[in-house]
Amino acid sequence: MKTTREEYAFSKSEIRILKELANGERSLTQIGEALSIKPSLLSYNLRKLLNKNIVKVAEKGSRKYVCFNDSKHASQLRDLLLIYDYVDWQNVLAGKAMEILFQTLTDSRKSLEKFSRATLWRHVKDLKARGILTREKAGYKINPRFSILTGFLNEYQRFIVDRLTHSISESAVVLWQGDLEFLIRTPKNLRTVPKNFLKTGTSLFSDFGLPMFSEFDIYFYSKEKRSIRSEDAVLHTLLIEPNNVRYAIYALLLLKKYEGRIDKGYLSKQAQRFGLNRQISGMFQFLKMHTSVKGLALPTWREFEAKARDYKVIE
Repeated sequence: MKTTREEYAFSKSEIRILKELANGERSLTQIGEALSIKPSLLSYNLRKLLNKNIVKVAEKGSRKYVCFNDSKHASQLRDLLLIYDYVDWQNVLAGKAMEILFQTLTDSRKSLEKFSRATLWRHVKDLKARGILTREKAGYKINPRFSILTGFLNEYQRFIVDRLTHSISESAVVLWQGDLEFLIRTPKNLRTVPKNFLKTGTSLFSDFGLPMFSEFDIYFYSKEKRSIRSEDAVLHTLLIEPNNVRYAIYALLLLKKYEGRIDKGYLSKQAQRFGLNRQISGMFQFLKMHTSVKGLALPTWREFEAKARDYKVIE
């Protein structure tokens, strides 16, 4: 099964076509002759580029012409191919190399552990040789000289997330995004839910013995996660509105109810991904000391205690 990154990576043929189009509009005949591509293979690759919203096709008389789309990520990719025309982008933006570049946008060295050592070594070595990747303490980063590449990857990632989000509902709203995983809010009771969207947050509380009414549902998109743990539900609840005391109370109810069964190591590691490690640490302190933590969106102990009694979390 392909990962989301693999689905949106480019083939070498696609990049060759895009390099031909970077200098301007071309007819199908011109592209085929310039690159010695059979019409069937050209059509196949153009369909993939159309799906990525990179190119557009127009009919002029009996001929079809192709050029770059006006989307932001397409414009940045065109600039990249023109300004750095000496780089063999067909080897940089294809397959695993593209996946590794996506991972370097926001994640640390640990995020690259999903690749085999041989795969990582080979691609990182090639990317460093081209001056595209640099080594830092936290891992690898894209060389600032290739800022257009960073801009393109970020915009392209936003496009992918937006397309996946709207596949579940046109009214869906992204609450959090990290790499190609994201949390969204949708209307209640959707008829169909696409694969890899997992119900979470307060929408899942009834499964944990805390039935809760809400006017919307919360979903987490991931191609790697197969189920939502109580620890995940706590964090996703906080991400619905990070500075809202009401959602902090809901998360505290789940932490209290599962006290003694919470995997604190897993919770802490995931909290760091979401930028919630201070909030989680403060919540554990709150449950232990019954006092709020300065600077955090937490209730008073009396407010929490009243809600906890309503939900029979405490007697």
